[in-house]
Amino acid sequence: MVKYPEYAKELKDLLKRDQQAWRTFWKDNNKVQDQPLFKTKFERVRKGQKKRSVRMLEILKDINEPFMSNIGADAAQAISVIAVHDSISIIRQVLAAFMKCYERDQANTYIQAIPSLTDRLLLLERKPQRYGTMWESEPSPSNECFLPTVEDFKNVNKRRKEFGIEPLRWPKSLAMPESEQPWLQRPLSELVMRDITDEEFEKNYVNYIE
Repeated sequence: MVKYPEYAKELKDLLKRDQQAWRTFWKDNNKVQDQPLFKTKFERVRKGQKKRSVRMLEILKDINEPFMSNIGADAAQAISVIAVHDSISIIRQVLAAFMKCYERDQANTYIQAIPSLTDRLLLLERKPQRYGTMWESEPSPSNECFLPTVEDFKNVNKRRKEFGIEPLRWPKSLAMPESEQPWLQRPLSELVMRDITDEEFEKNYVNYIE
C-alpha cells in the first residue's frame, strides 16, 4: 500500500496520455517533409505535454519526494518519463528530486529513472551521455538510428547495471513497424555512435531549452 494512491493513479494516467500523444504524433508525422506543418503539429503536442508536466510537478510538490513508498514504482516511473519528454528546467527539477531520494534511501527509490533523466539533460547541455539511454534517427529517407556519443563507452553497461537497467541494446520504436527498423536484426557491434550536429540540435533540442 502506498501513501498517496490517488496521486499514483493520476500519475499513471498522465503517463498513458503522454505516451499516446507522442506515439500518435510520430506515427503520423515521422516522414513529413513540410517543416512548417511539422512544427505546427509538434507545437500542438508540446502544449499538451506542458500541461501534463505542470500537473506532475504539482503532485510532486504535494508528495514532497517520489519515494516508492509514497506512490509506487509505476507512478515514480511516470514522473520520470513525463519529465524526459519535456524541457531542461523540468528535467533538472525531477532529476534533483530522484537524486535526493537516492542519497537518502536507495532501496525506496526508483533508481532506473536516474540514467534516462541524466542522459537527456546532458544531451540538452550538448554533453556526452553517461548511460546510453538516448538514441536518435538519421534524416529521412534513411531513418537509421544512431547513438549520441557516450562517455567512456567501454564501461557503459557497468554504469547501467548500477542503476538496475539492462545492458545496452537497440531501441525499438512503437510508432514504426519492425519492418522499418532494420537495425533490430543487426548485431549491436554495428551501431553508429556520433555527436549530434548543430543542425540536428537546432531541429530536435532547441525547443526544450527553457
